[in-house]
Amino acid sequence: MLSDDELKSKEIVAVVNHCKKSGELLQIKAPIRIDCRADENGKYYLFDVNLKPNMTGPSRPHRQNQDSLVLLSARKIGWDYYDLLKNIIRQSWKV
Repeated sequence: MLSDDELKSKEIVAVVNHCKKSGELLQIKAPIRIDCRADENGKYYLFDVNLKPNMTGPSRPHRQNQDSLVLLSARKIGWDYYDLLKNIIRQSWKV
């Protein structure tokens, strides 16, 4: 997980803006996960737009103490699993 200082770096701010723009262009209306990777020079690129992010808990024997990437992101802003679920439900929309 990135530190608060790392989150303020120009490289991270730039890739976050690209992720936001991707969500706008795709007209996303539900939680998604966008994976990004850095090259050898530290420049980040969008790697995968996952429209069905994994929100389960640890499921594999070698990952018993690891949360999903979505829950790790939620924890970074102070949410636990139940806060994440409540906010997803609160933001639901009807067609």
